[in-house]
Amino acid sequence: MGSKLLQVWRNRTATDNVWQQAANGVALLVGSSQPFYPLGIVWIIGEPGWASWVAWATTPVFLAVPFVGHVSAVLGRLLLALAGTLVTLLVVLRLGPGCWVEAYYVPVLLVAALLFRPGEAGPRRLALALPLAAFVIGRLAAGPDVAEAGRLWLLHMGGALGLSIYVLFVYRQARRACATLQETADSAKQMNRNSSEPFRGDHG
Repeated sequence: MGSKLLQVWRNRTATDNVWQQAANGVALLVGSSQPFYPLGIVWIIGEPGWASWVAWATTPVFLAVPFVGHVSAVLGRLLLALAGTLVTLLVVLRLGPGCWVEAYYVPVLLVAALLFRPGEAGPRRLALALPLAAFVIGRLAAGPDVAEAGRLWLLHMGGALGLSIYVLFVYRQARRACATLQETADSAKQMNRNSSEPFRGDHG
């Protein structure tokens, strides 16, 4: 049963786009860790931390990224940027800016800046605009900070730093994969060119 489900998962999320593969890694990392996030908040600041349960509402969005990316790599990466922006904004609105959760906009910006290709300028601009707009909305619409919100700075700064490093890591892996694919394609073209030269010579 487990192997069948795994095979279905692979079939529905498979993609040849290395940039979407990178986005899938980020999405699954965040989505799989989110169930524990509100529990950590409650452990640090107590009962007021239960307001962060809204983070759970975005878990399915992160887990949907590989499925959407299977259909459209551009939409898959846009969905990742949207999910990261949305969860950060929701927590800001519930806990207040003083909890430092806005640090998570940084890895969202990295996703937008690094995981879209030069020919995807429009989607990249949209992905960049999402966290910037959400930051302004959060500052204008957020209520007072919950009690002890300032104690969460280390959790959120450390988490955002770790996630940013992971985004840089998958970006580097994707660039290497692209370079390997390009080398393979160039080698194949060269072999085809070399194999056709004697043929042309015989009929010259």
